[in-house]
Amino acid sequence: MKAVAIILAAGGARRMSHPKANIEHEGGKSFLQSLASTFGKAGCTVLGVVGKDSELVREMHPRINLVESERWLEGGLLASAQAGIQAALDDGADVMLLHPVDMPAVRVNTLKTMLKSMGEAENSLRPEFEGAAGWPVMLSRAAAERLLKAGGTALDPMIEETRPRRMQVKDPGVVVNINTPEIYKTLFTTEPKPAPPPKRRTKEKSATNGSGTEATSPSSYAASPEE
Repeated sequence: MKAVAIILAAGGARRMSHPKANIEHEGGKSFLQSLASTFGKAGCTVLGVVGKDSELVREMHPRINLVESERWLEGGLLASAQAGIQAALDDGADVMLLHPVDMPAVRVNTLKTMLKSMGEAENSLRPEFEGAAGWPVMLSRAAAERLLKAGGTALDPMIEETRPRRMQVKDPGVVVNINTPEIYKTLFTTEPKPAPPPKRRTKEKSATNGSGTEATSPSSYAASPEE
């Protein structure tokens, strides 16, 4: 089974002063680098979707496969997901995992459990933490192909139309959304800043699961993803 993780990083990041994909997470890694490491360790091929500030994101992530969402502005999160889905299908994906770039704390074990739990006859699978729907959302080829035909700009309603099975997890990273400077500062005690450029980065530390960074209840940050 070929699993492709589609990291949604095309939006304007209106509330952040830097592209979200480039913001430092932990160990000198950007949000996107941290997620690429996590999904890679879970056995996924990683594909990033970029739009606004795509050149800055590409410069920071020369080793990550990135595709453009040409309609990121007018098409919203759904258009970005569709761009990623089409690329993943073209690459022969059997299942796809949609995940927003501003949620970098998801754990490797959570992803591995989801991949093992996805039944062959299922359309989609979605993690749930303390009653809140989380990310990533895992899609079968059939469900992904239906999303390609969907109209509008909102992704979440289209995902719900696939009737995802909810899977309870103990990983707060599936709902923690670091989408404002205030949340970032609460978690990391500093203002959002870009990760070090690749050529200046020292030997990278192993990716962490982010479990030790939360200063308050994860449910406080369980907002809908915003690119």
